[in-house]
Amino acid sequence: MEGFRKFIKLGDERINVEEIVSYGIATDEDEDRYLYVMTKTCEDTFSYYEDDVDFDLEDKLSEMDRLLLI
Repeated sequence: MEGFRKFIKLGDERINVEEIVSYGIATDEDEDRYLYVMTKTCEDTFSYYEDDVDFDLEDKLSEMDRLLLI
């Protein structure tokens, strides 16, 4: 399995972990919390609002930390 790419599933999307340059939890101007993911190959930031997804933002952030933090 060493040569395979690793992906993280967020909602209905799968994002290649090697392309992630930044991620975290933020709050917009309406005080709504969301998970954001920026990648090398996409001009837009992926945003996953707490009220619109079926996963817990903190759990997903922890999962990403385990995969990506050294």
